[in-house]
Amino acid sequence: MENYKIITGVVIAIIFLLLLGFFIFLLVAYYNSRKKKFIEEKMLLQAQFNEQLLKSQLEIQESTFNNISQEIHDNVGQILSLAKVQLSILEKSEDFKPALVTDAKESISKALSDLRDIAKSLSTERVQGVSLPDMTRHELDRISRGGVLECRFKQLGEEHGIDEQKKLILFRILQESLQNIIKHADAHSSEIQFEYRQEGITIIIYDDGKGFDTTTSGKGLGLRNMINRARLIGGTASVNSAPGKGTTVIIHSPYD
Repeated sequence: MENYKIITGVVIAIIFLLLLGFFIFLLVAYYNSRKKKFIEEKMLLQAQFNEQLLKSQLEIQESTFNNISQEIHDNVGQILSLAKVQLSILEKSEDFKPALVTDAKESISKALSDLRDIAKSLSTERVQGVSLPDMTRHELDRISRGGVLECRFKQLGEEHGIDEQKKLILFRILQESLQNIIKHADAHSSEIQFEYRQEGITIIIYDDGKGFDTTTSGKGLGLRNMINRARLIGGTASVNSAPGKGTTVIIHSPYD
């Protein structure tokens, strides 16, 4: 009888240990599965981030080259044409006219100044060595000079440095928002507001255009691009709009 109890106890202990071992095995297998899935998801997100970063860099370069082409055509070309006319008048004139010489010199100086600004915009330091607010102001000044849209910039809070890669993607979101306003909003003015908070930066882009119904047309490709880009840098993007009420884009992003 005593032996039977011992054997029973041993069998129960063995069964318990086997069950415990099986349970531990399941836990380890589940942990490894979750770990593998986490690594795969992290690698996928990193790949998507790198792809989006490269895409943003290329889009910024493309936008820069298009703007340079327009600046040369609309600004520098016209100024140099004016200088050429002024010099032609001087060449045909029998009397020396100091005022024409002064005007021609001023035209050429203005063209050289514009060309220097264009050369600066070609430099990679324009993006890598310049703060996001300065890049934004430069973009808004360029748009305002074109006379299509009146742009304003407002900053709340003390400026905080932003990770360089995030800055590229944020700037591209800003560019895309401004292009949407110019192309689709029929707006007279736009304002970009930077709010520096402890947890990160909030960027608000407002226009006084015709607006749209977000329930029917608020999930277009442009909006999805902004949302995906913001998500990849650990942030969020949303759009508030209504017909006749303008549009507000709100972007949140951590600094690092």
